[in-house]
This record gives sequence, C-alpha cells and structure tokens, in this order.
Amino acid sequence: MKWKQTGQFEDPPPGSHIARCISLIDLGTQTHPGWQGEEPWSSRDVRIGFELPLKLMAGLYKPELKGRPFGVSTTMKQSLHPSAKMRRFLASWAGRKLTKEDMEKFDPRKLLGQPCRLTLIQSEDYLNIDGIAPLGEGEKCPPQVNKSTYLSLDPDEFDLEAFKRLPPRLQEKIATSPEMKVILGEEPEPVQEEVQQQTENDSGRDDQGCPFRSPLPQTMQQRMAGFRMAGSFDKRA
Repeated sequence: MKWKQTGQFEDPPPGSHIARCISLIDLGTQTHPGWQGEEPWSSRDVRIGFELPLKLMAGLYKPELKGRPFGVSTTMKQSLHPSAKMRRFLASWAGRKLTKEDMEKFDPRKLLGQPCRLTLIQSEDYLNIDGIAPLGEGEKCPPQVNKSTYLSLDPDEFDLEAFKRLPPRLQEKIATSPEMKVILGEEPEPVQEEVQQQTENDSGRDDQGCPFRSPLPQTMQQRMAGFRMAGSFDKRA
C-alpha cells in the first residue's frame, strides 16, 4: 500500500527568473474578505500566468510533469487607473509610459507570448510575484513550451473550450461570478464595485514592438474608459 500526499506541489526557487506570459484568465467579479473587520469588497479580476522556461520541475509530486517549466501567476483587478495594481505591474513590465493612443489601442491578448523577468519571493507558504521587468540587454527567452490560454467572460469573446481546459477549482471559482452566470443563462446577484475617478491621460513616446495596436472589444473599452495605461512590452524572445 502506498499512501500519497495530497495538496502538494513544487515551487520554483525564489529569485529573479526569465519568464514568458502564457495565460490571461478573466475570473469575473469576485468577492474578497474585508481586512481587519472591514466590509467585503468585489472586483472584476484577471489572473496572469507565466512559464519559467529555464527552471524545470523535478516531478516530485506529479512524475508526468518532470522536465516541464514551472508556472507562476498573479491575480489583480482589471483596472488601468493610475493607482491600480495592474497599471503599476504593466508599467514595470513595459519600462515606459504610453501615449493616449497606445492606451486606446491596447489589446490584452497581445501580452500572451511576451517575455519578461520576474522576481519571486517566498511568503509563508506561498511564492509570490514581487516584481516584473523587461528582459535585460542581450537576454533571450527560450521558445514557449506551454500553449497560450485566453479566456474572457465578455459574451462575444467567451470560449467554452478554453474554459473546459482550466483546472476544476479554477472553473468553480469562475462559475461563481455574475458574468459567468449570465453566460450560463442564470440570474446573477447584484454586486457593488468601487468606482474610480477619471483622470487625465499620460504622455510619452511610442516604441516599435509595442503590443498596443488592435482596439479592445467594446465591452472591455467601456470597463477601461477614463483609465490611463502605462507600459511598452519588449518583443525580444
């Protein structure tokens, strides 16, 4: 008889690693517990996933994963407001501010396949993405290993097959969102989301290779209306 340890998985080592974006998963509107007695709050979230092609798993808990690149992800609110975590994250990844035209043409799907350098830190039982930056001069990211995954809960973009490929727990999480309930034909419960004020647009030069060329779907444009976007993504692979 061989007993298995459940709920265990390999983590890549903390530190700075070359990485490539391989997934953008719309989680829909999720409710978050309040901090230190505060009221719970809701936000439309996205999970951004990366593979670390130079750091390979040993298959300690799942032998079939031996030799596959480690994967890491971060979850944040879908907001390009100047103070939003997503804006700071993308600005750090890009290395520069974008023009108003860049922001209007930004297509999140073009983040897929983009290389970067991630800083990972160990926090208690979790490994977190603490920072992101463009690749350094002369650095190259190996070819992509895992297939890219893009899932949007906007009805005109929803891909059922992409949803089915997600891990069961992630499917369950997404299924709780009012956006997914609409897709399933269910009546969603009303949620309140914090409204952020519109601010002026940034200015900045436009570099070639920036993935801000295709207009967003109208539904996404409406969510991002009035928000500023910063970032220019290094196309070097």
